[in-house]
Parts: sequence; structure tokens; C-alpha cells
Amino acid sequence: MTENSKGYFKKMLDAVKSVFTGLGVTIGYGVSPGREVTQQYPEVKREPYDRFRGKLFVDINICTGCTACARICPVDAIVLKTVRDENKKLRPVVFDIDNARCIYCGLCVEACPVDNCLYFRKEYEFSSYSKDELISHFGLGELPQPDKPAADRPSPDMPAQAGPAKDQPVQGKTDETRKEEGK
Repeated sequence: MTENSKGYFKKMLDAVKSVFTGLGVTIGYGVSPGREVTQQYPEVKREPYDRFRGKLFVDINICTGCTACARICPVDAIVLKTVRDENKKLRPVVFDIDNARCIYCGLCVEACPVDNCLYFRKEYEFSSYSKDELISHFGLGELPQPDKPAADRPSPDMPAQAGPAKDQPVQGKTDETRKEEGK
């Protein structure tokens, strides 16, 4: 026998051994009913580990509206619009997370300067039949605007202000802006 044929038969013998080893493990699980391997998923749910990256959640009451999460998101899954309240602090009016677009990389959680404001929950069952149901809305909604004194209100005769307003909402990229950029 040549050296090549010895190597060929040795590989064949190793392949047969590995098949029987695998069959032995499978038969062992089938014969001993005391060892449960398969969980009955809908009835029995596994608890994810501590660092599991499930669905993103925002505690909107402690969010400062800094937009760090929306700026660092590599897939623009976070849309954040802020306005200044009566105390001149930024407040998130719109805070949407598109779970269909999110890649669960955790960059937004790392970038958030407020502890426990943006975090992953252990929730992993959030499938749906439409993409619109996968968008999580956390915003505060429109904040009540205090009445401005007459001196601060623009008169109807004055032309519109050039450039962006001071309190213009800050926003991450939306689908419309992405489409416009792609043209």
C-alpha cells in the first residue's frame, strides 16, 4: 500500500468512528428519559442571562435629550426630537426606536451619559406582522408652550426668520431624509 492510500483509509475509519460516536450520544438521550434536553418553548421560557441584549427601553423621565444615542447609532434606528422647556432644558418630545432596524450593538447604551436611562431589557419576544409595530415610542409628546409676550411674537408683516430657529427640534435621520440623500 502506498502512503496516500493509508491516509485515505485512516480518514475513512475516523469518519465511521465519529458517526457512531454521534449516534451513541443521540441514543443515550433517547434511552434515558431522566435527562431533559428540549424545553417546551411556549409553555416554558428560558430566563436570559444578565448581559442579554433584548429590547431597548428608555426611561424618558430622566432622559436629558442630549441626542448622543441617536448620533452614535450606526443604522439610525433612533429618532429623537427635543425642545426646550420653560427651564431652558432639552426635553425629548419624540423618542422612537425602530427595533426592526436595530442591530443590538449596544453603542447607544454606552454613549448615554445618564445611568439607567437607555438600557436593554430581557424581553426577546416582540415579533409582529408589520414593521410599524416594531417601532417603540417613548416621547413625552408636545410640551405645553407658555404664552409669549406680544413683544416676542412676530408680527404678520415681518418676513420669516432666515436660518434655523433656536428651539428647532434636533432629529436623527428619518426614512425620508435617507431617501433624499440616496437620490
